[in-house]
Amino acid sequence: AVVSTQSTGSRASSTLFYAMDSASKLYIWDLGERDSAPLTTENYEGRGLLSFTELLPSVGPPVLILTYKDGSLAAHNVKKSAVRGEVDNITKLETYLATVL
Repeated sequence: AVVSTQSTGSRASSTLFYAMDSASKLYIWDLGERDSAPLTTENYEGRGLLSFTELLPSVGPPVLILTYKDGSLAAHNVKKSAVRGEVDNITKLETYLATVL
């Protein structure tokens, strides 16, 4: 059963979202790529994934901060290919606007 979802609706990608199930599996979806299955599934059962949140660096793909049942935290870099280049396009636009304004 899915226990947590987070829709980015962010600069990374408006079609990218994450879901976590009760077995500590994290699913990364990009509906712009495909809607029949997640792009990737990460299994954190051995560590006991408790929650996650997304951070968006000013450059590059998103980073997921994972919280485990033992209280520890870990950073998980989302593969750049998972955001279909939208981060790079926005960065290029920001750079261009900074030079012309």
